[in-house]
Amino acid sequence: MMIHYCARQSTRSLRSLGNREVLSRRQHTNAIDALSFRPAFKQPRSRPDKVNPDSPYRTPNSAKEGYKRIESSSSSNTDYVQPAIRTLRSEALSPSDLVRFPVDQEYCFIWDALAPQSSSLAPTASDNKQPFSSVRYSDPGTCFPAGLQGFFYYYVPRSPAPRPAGELRFRKMHSPEPSAFTSGKDLEAAHGLPWRLQLPTIASFDQHQALRNILLRDGLVDEETMHIAEQMGRARARRKETVPLIHSFRQPFYLEFGSPLHWWHFMGPSRLYFSGPMANILSLKIRGERYPSPWIGSAICAFTKSIQPGHKHARVVNVTVLSIVDPVQRNPECPDSIFELAPRPPRAKGLLHRGSRVWALDLDDCEPRRGEGFHVLFENEELPPLRTGRLLGPPRAPA
Repeated sequence: MMIHYCARQSTRSLRSLGNREVLSRRQHTNAIDALSFRPAFKQPRSRPDKVNPDSPYRTPNSAKEGYKRIESSSSSNTDYVQPAIRTLRSEALSPSDLVRFPVDQEYCFIWDALAPQSSSLAPTASDNKQPFSSVRYSDPGTCFPAGLQGFFYYYVPRSPAPRPAGELRFRKMHSPEPSAFTSGKDLEAAHGLPWRLQLPTIASFDQHQALRNILLRDGLVDEETMHIAEQMGRARARRKETVPLIHSFRQPFYLEFGSPLHWWHFMGPSRLYFSGPMANILSLKIRGERYPSPWIGSAICAFTKSIQPGHKHARVVNVTVLSIVDPVQRNPECPDSIFELAPRPPRAKGLLHRGSRVWALDLDDCEPRRGEGFHVLFENEELPPLRTGRLLGPPRAPA
């Protein structure tokens, strides 16, 4: 295998790689924003836990630790970790796939360690033509934290879901041994959801060629699924919206209680459904007038099927609060007379209420535009569970 190096990389040298291999910083931001599964939010209140600086697992500074080097021609440089990884299968990881971040880093550039190598041990930016993938931590200005170490891997839902529902994640590790993978924890983005890059994003942007190559080689995704995901990603990018993409009941998403609108996109087996924006689902409408939500704050929520006795054979959707992110407070913009009609603040493990009643959407008794896409939550339950080894057989042995 080719010897790799830790990189010292500037924005100028990145651009010199050429448009096919990498986009400019602004293009990266626009591309990732278009399809990322997160709302717009401010700088996180806290970062993920950092690894103990006294840990025996040192930061990479050796040519034997699976990192590439691209020479920089600029005097204004930023240190970017650029891991060269062999697999995204969690059960096939090796110590050489471990990624360490010695400094805070907004972007990470991922290379395919098994791709054809350059003839030079330390290729310059101008002569290196290998594809690589660029991923960002979260909001602009937020970073993968210094001291973070772990593995990139491909996650698929345990429950039945469409085949394009997989996503790239990062498993935080306190040990460099892949055998400890199950004791690690997925890196969280600033809103509290797992950091991730969904397959429609990976499949539809040129800058993720290296990730596509690894997924196909590992048998985690087949050509047909990659093509479907590409069509989904391109359709979603054209809409210029940053909206949660939902495929299953109990799939977590971030919800701001005080937002004027709530909005979701939905994934079926072969296409996306773009529901229109709804008025805030906590807000009351009285005599034709819509009032602000009685509550502000935010939470990780999920759609769930109604368990009311009268809904046993109906398609009725509720929203369950999984955990509170920002503390729930009274909305000062909501009039006292309206606030008195909403006695139940959102609580973890409880259902969201509109006024004194549980919020519910009956798909068989609502305007079609309001229920657009929600039907796939019921239909996807009939799909077979995703198993990463069933598409193209067992993983190939590392070269």
